[in-house]
Amino acid sequence: MNNTVLPSVDSSRLTGLSMVEWAAALRERRLTAVECLELHQARIAEANPGLNAIVTPNPRAREEAEAADAAAAEGRFLGPLHGVPFTVKDTLAVKGLRSTAGSPLLGDYIPAESATAVRRLQEAGAVLLGKTNCSEFAVETHSRNPLFGETWNPWDTTLTSGGSTGGDSAAVASGMSAFGLGTDFGGSIRWPAHCTGITSLRPTVGLIPETGLLPYVPPADGSLPAPNSMSALHRLGSVAWLARSAEDLGVLLGILAGPDGVDPSTVPVPLGAPLESLDGFSAAWFEDEGTHPVRADLVSVLRSAAETLAGLGVPVTHGRPPGLERAAAAFVALRTAEGMPEVAELAAGREDGLGAHLHGLLGEPASVVEYRKAAAERDAIRAEVLAAMEEHNILLLPVASVPASDPREPSFTVEGKDIPWTELGSCCRAISILGFPVAVVPCGLSDDGLPVGIQVVGRPYRDREVLAVAVALEKAFGRLTPPAYSSSASAVSSSSTGRD
Repeated sequence: MNNTVLPSVDSSRLTGLSMVEWAAALRERRLTAVECLELHQARIAEANPGLNAIVTPNPRAREEAEAADAAAAEGRFLGPLHGVPFTVKDTLAVKGLRSTAGSPLLGDYIPAESATAVRRLQEAGAVLLGKTNCSEFAVETHSRNPLFGETWNPWDTTLTSGGSTGGDSAAVASGMSAFGLGTDFGGSIRWPAHCTGITSLRPTVGLIPETGLLPYVPPADGSLPAPNSMSALHRLGSVAWLARSAEDLGVLLGILAGPDGVDPSTVPVPLGAPLESLDGFSAAWFEDEGTHPVRADLVSVLRSAAETLAGLGVPVTHGRPPGLERAAAAFVALRTAEGMPEVAELAAGREDGLGAHLHGLLGEPASVVEYRKAAAERDAIRAEVLAAMEEHNILLLPVASVPASDPREPSFTVEGKDIPWTELGSCCRAISILGFPVAVVPCGLSDDGLPVGIQVVGRPYRDREVLAVAVALEKAFGRLTPPAYSSSASAVSSSSTGRD
C-alpha cells in the first residue's frame, strides 16, 4: 500500500503530494473524494485571495466529488483520476461554466459543451475545481486581463506566475489544485512552470484535440467549432498541462491523446508505455536559442542538469542544432502573418472592448504568398533541427532569459544586453515553431532563490522519451517546494524556500 502521509484537514500546505499520489490515496480509500475536495477548497480560501489564480469556481464540484464517492462505495472507480481535483485555464470551454479567455468580448459566454480535453479528464474521474486566470486571449507573458485582474506567484507575490497559463501555475504550485489543464502556443505552459517551480508538458502538436480552445466565435447552435487546420494557432500550439511531478505528466498524456472526430489535425499515434530506461538516448545542451542571452545562474542550473544526465549514462554534448537561431524570428513572422482572425471577428464593431495590447496584433493579415513564405522558413528550420536530432535525440535548453520577474519592469539586462519583457521567452518560441514535444522540469534555484526550469525537447511523437528524461532529472534534483503562503501574509520571504 502507498504510505504517503496525507495532510491534516487544516493544513496550509498541499504542495507535497503529486497528482498520482492523490489518486492512489483516493483509490485506496485513505480519504474520500469529498474530503479531498474540502482540503483543496480550504487551501483555495486561504491562498486564492492574494494570488488570484482561480477566477470562476465550479458550483458542481461537490456534486462531482459525491458522485465519485457513491461509485467507490459500490466498488466502482470512475477512472485513473477518480476524485482528483484539477483546474482549467479560461481559454478552454467548460460546459455550463463561464469561459471568457480573459476578455470582455466573451464575458458572458457559457458553453453548452466542454472542450474535448476537459471532458476526457472528467470522464477519467477528475473533479473540476474551476477556471483559472490567463492573459486576454492568451497573448501576454503575465496573466492579467480586464475581467479578473492579475495573478501572482506564491514564491514572491511581487512577481509574475507566468503567462498565459499563470492561473493554473499559481494554483498548482501553491497547493490549490493537483494539476492544471492549459495551452501552449509560444511558451504559455513552459514559462509559468519555470516561474513557479513545477513541471509541464507541451506534447507533440497534433496529439491532443484542440476542440473547445478559445478564441472562436460561438456558434448559434451551441456546438464547438472544429479547429481550423490552416490556423497558425492550431498548427503551432497545443493543449498542455502543469503538475507537481513528471510522472503526473505521463499519466495525463495517456488520458488526453487521440482524435475526437472534430479536430482535423489530431492524429492517432500509439504512444507506448512509459520508458523505464535511458538506454539509446543521446543529448545536446546549449545556453540559449541563438539570439537573446540567458542569465549566467540559469545556465549554471542547465549545465548541472546536463552533467547529471551524463552521470546517468546518457552521452551528452554541448552545442546548438543549426537553424535554431532563426526559429524564434520564424515563429513571430508566422504568427504576425496570420494576425488574429478569430479575435478580429469577435471584436468587429466592439474594438473598444479589447485590451490596449491587443490592438496592435489585429492589423491586416499578410497575403497567402507571404504566409506561405513564413511557413516555408518554419519547415526549413524544422528539417535542419530534425537532422541534428538523428545524432542527439534529446535537447536541453533554458526556458527563459531570467527567472520569474516583476511584470512592471519593461526590460531586463542580461550579459550586457537589454531584453524587452516580450522577448524573455525566445527559447520557448524557438521550440514552438518546431512542434516537438517538450517538458519543463525544475532543476535548481537562481542566485536570488527562485525556481529554474529547463526545457527537455524530443523528436515528434517521441513524447515518452521526453518524459523519461524529465522523470530521471526530477529523481536526481527532487521536487521544488515554494515558501509557505497565505493571503493574510503581507509578503513571501524567499529565504524560506526549500525542497521535498
